[in-house]
Amino acid sequence: MKNNISKISSSNGFTLVEIIATIIVMGILSAFFIHFMGTALDDSWKSVEMIAGEAAAEAKLEEITAYFTSVINDDSRMTNALSIVASEFSGDASMEYVVFGNDGAPTIDVFGLNRTLRVTVEVPGNPLTTILTQSRTEATDPKVDY
Repeated sequence: MKNNISKISSSNGFTLVEIIATIIVMGILSAFFIHFMGTALDDSWKSVEMIAGEAAAEAKLEEITAYFTSVINDDSRMTNALSIVASEFSGDASMEYVVFGNDGAPTIDVFGLNRTLRVTVEVPGNPLTTILTQSRTEATDPKVDY
């Protein structure tokens, strides 16, 4: 018997059409990638700036709260701790005395009760606010934990 061996032609590479099609597809995909990544890179500094500002504001609020805690725990200065904090940090934050109504919404203290101080540190995009209260009025009152 005679073996019929047929020659199978095999190509050892890609055809010119396959190479051109691959280059075109890669060009289209890279154009989309560069467009979207370029936009993200252009706007990435805004996120960094916002986070840095928020971290600085949070540090300032921590400083104000720590100072308030030390003042209100000092028996000789506890009765006017809010006014001491308000005068010490008035340039760094917005400070206003507030009272809370029946609905829970704060309003500016026009009656002069001065027992609650709203402290707001402004940062781009999101101001940070905390409430300080005159929780100690006598030396026998428990000290405030921080």
